[in-house]
Amino acid sequence: MPRNTAEVLACWEEAGIEAKNRSYWRTIPACIWWTIWRERNARSFEDRSKSLQMIKTDCILLLCFLCTKSSPIGAEAILEVLESC
Repeated sequence: MPRNTAEVLACWEEAGIEAKNRSYWRTIPACIWWTIWRERNARSFEDRSKSLQMIKTDCILLLCFLCTKSSPIGAEAILEVLESC
């Protein structure tokens, strides 16, 4: 079990050796951390929170945006990005 962020990223890199698109694979941890950071700030400073499903959706949409450089339109666009990871 990784004990710190550096070890998590090292494990993630090893797991992604066979990824279809390594640049997409390397973007996923940043999307997860950014989404969690935003949710943490909303809960701490703005007294609002999202459901777990909305947090996951935000993370996936951010990944799609960063990988395609545009907002995903429709489920097909999202699935296309997820299948290429």
